[in-house]
Amino acid sequence: MKTKSFQKYLETRLNKEEIAEIRHQAQLEVKILRSLQQMITDSMNEYMDNENIGFNELVRRLDSSPTHIAKIQRGEANLTLSSLAHILALMGKEPKDIFRTKK
Repeated sequence: MKTKSFQKYLETRLNKEEIAEIRHQAQLEVKILRSLQQMITDSMNEYMDNENIGFNELVRRLDSSPTHIAKIQRGEANLTLSSLAHILALMGKEPKDIFRTKK
């Protein structure tokens, strides 16, 4: 039996509650990812302001390509833990410093 869409396939394998739970989990993951990306972007912008540097100097200090840094600032980069550690080290911050919610 051929299925016409992924949705139809899911409906043959899972019940509505299971599908709803998968959707909810995916939406939560997207929300968390966007929040993490925004925190990193905000921290980079704050660093640039505090250091009174521009984009090109940030690129130089991070020893990265302008394209990659622009993607990070737009929240489009898929950062590794290593690259995140590199960014935080440059800014002199610990993960807890940027991932803590502001009160």
